[in-house]
Amino acid sequence: MRPHRVRRAGLLDNMVDRQKTDFALHAESNVLVYLIHGVTGTPAEMFYLAREMARKNGWDIYTTTLPGHCTRLRDLVKTNEQDWRAHVQMQLSFARDRYEYVFVAGLSAGALLALEASTVVHVDGVGVLSPTFVYDGWNTPWYDAILPFSMKVVPLPLQHLLFHIDGPPFGIKDEELQSVVREAYSPVAILREWMNDWWAQRKATNGAVPPIPSAASKGYPIFPLRTLTEIDRLIVRVRAQLSEVTAPTMILQASDDDMTKKEVVAENLGKFFLRQLAGKQSHRHLHAGQVSLSS
Repeated sequence: MRPHRVRRAGLLDNMVDRQKTDFALHAESNVLVYLIHGVTGTPAEMFYLAREMARKNGWDIYTTTLPGHCTRLRDLVKTNEQDWRAHVQMQLSFARDRYEYVFVAGLSAGALLALEASTVVHVDGVGVLSPTFVYDGWNTPWYDAILPFSMKVVPLPLQHLLFHIDGPPFGIKDEELQSVVREAYSPVAILREWMNDWWAQRKATNGAVPPIPSAASKGYPIFPLRTLTEIDRLIVRVRAQLSEVTAPTMILQASDDDMTKKEVVAENLGKFFLRQLAGKQSHRHLHAGQVSLSS
């Protein structure tokens, strides 16, 4: 079967609240799949999945950029889970008015946003990829036990001063890809990129067009406590609304997920279909070759 012809320009060019880092793939379909990356992540992590679905199935794809992402960390800590939810709901509503069939899928915290959005905007199906309900995987840091205490004790305005630095395996099982991310997330590389971004922004004040920050392709290597607090609020909200999710839902969870055990996902989403990915699957990032959303 020949792959479908895909274009970047099309019906979604005027998407509401569209960011420079959003990307769309148009196959002239009446079906849209709306993809949501994880918190501190980037639309780039959804690209291979988006491309495969567009080429193999002939669907239109839109991958969003959550508020506060792909720019600077100070932008991230200014946002909250309400901003993320409102953004997703607004774009889904825009898509709903233009497509006969709309599906929404998300990764990690993006999966929670997909579930929550389906209770507000009518969608024809939900894809839940490695949802985060509890941090209890094999790579959970030792200080996770004091995280709930920290979120309650540390005042919200000061929570941006405390943070978790992402470390190996970065949710990735492929060793070659791990090494690339490890190098990019090293303290020296982070400092160098921050200085480059700062200098680029400084030059932009003289009339030059600022380049897209490096966070657009690599995401943020740091989880501020403020952001973890917002993710926790999102988890609480979505747990309470699970009974309201009525759209057909497919859940994919790696059997050796480094952040959330598959048993926890089964416990929280027990009434849905859970397919466990075993063998050589990714720890957390489910690659396009391993995921196929079919009608």
